[in-house]
Amino acid sequence: MLLGGLLTGCQRPPAAQHQFTAPALAAPAAAARPEMVFLSFKVTATTAGPATITLLKSTVAAGAPKAAPTGASEMPDYLTVTTRGASREVLSSTTLEHPLRRAVETAGTDGQLRRQEVSLPEAEFFVRLTLAAQASSVRVEEFINHRPVKTTDFALPTRP
Repeated sequence: MLLGGLLTGCQRPPAAQHQFTAPALAAPAAAARPEMVFLSFKVTATTAGPATITLLKSTVAAGAPKAAPTGASEMPDYLTVTTRGASREVLSSTTLEHPLRRAVETAGTDGQLRRQEVSLPEAEFFVRLTLAAQASSVRVEEFINHRPVKTTDFALPTRP
């Protein structure tokens, strides 16, 4: 009897009692997941006045954009791209070097490197911005010699 009691106490419990069950993870709400918008633009120089900017494509994706490089607004000619809410408040913003006015390094006849300004008739550019749930439009502002010369607004695509 003593031996039977000891053997009963040493029995392995049924497997179901010791199976690991992972805790259920709540899926994040769709509104809580960060989203970003990929915007592709075409900019065309005009004979007089500011450039014409056209939105070519916009795509909404999950995730957050990487930090944008700084320093473009220190250039005399640049663009700012912002997402805006229904009451025109700025929700996210990025600044980039003007696509039609580039400073490039060239080698002179003496072999020395020089910076030279190049004006292009047409260019395409691409930006990524954080997309807030209340964002309704995108604004592109063109700056020449640190002065705003043109503002163009585009509607954002509807989200699925």
